[in-house]
Amino acid sequence: MDVYDKDIRKILIKNFTGIQAYMSDTSTVVVNELDVCFGAARIDLAVVNGQLHGYEIKSEKDTLARLPAQIEIYNKVFDTLTLVVSENHYPRAMKMIPEWWGVLCVRKKEGSLTVETIREASINNKIEPLHLTQFLWKNELLELLEQSNVIKGIKSKTRIQLGRMVTKKVSEEHLFEFVRNKLKTRDDWKALQLPQLCDDLQQS
Repeated sequence: MDVYDKDIRKILIKNFTGIQAYMSDTSTVVVNELDVCFGAARIDLAVVNGQLHGYEIKSEKDTLARLPAQIEIYNKVFDTLTLVVSENHYPRAMKMIPEWWGVLCVRKKEGSLTVETIREASINNKIEPLHLTQFLWKNELLELLEQSNVIKGIKSKTRIQLGRMVTKKVSEEHLFEFVRNKLKTRDDWKALQLPQLCDDLQQS
């Protein structure tokens, strides 16, 4: 029985229904393949509710070659992070990730997959606001600045220039809340509500 990314992704989404913090917030959404830091990396699953939680999947068909670079990038923007790793990669992966990352180990048992919680994720206290602004589209950055009465000359700025302005003019607390809200409420993009994802899996 070969274990691929898609197999782990399905069982992981099903397991989200057992996380009270996710199910108690009806606005919770899951984003598949979320670009991070202008596409410098792409995390497999991001769950957005009161926090921004990233899940990086390493199936038995993957390698750990990109993991060090991914760790460095993800640490800049996610409140919490969890590595979801097949048991063949587990020993080596544990030596690579920070102690505050959560760990789920995917094991094969009697022809099916099980997910064992090795370690719960802790809060990341070193989020970098400038990199967090890179989740926002240009119109959203403009909206955020206008909320802070920064209006003059901003429409001609690039996204990175607007991001720098945000870090100077907007409190970190407001920025974090704004980013989470936009990731949950954008129209016509790839975020899906958790109950909808679970229903889709049951029908597939």
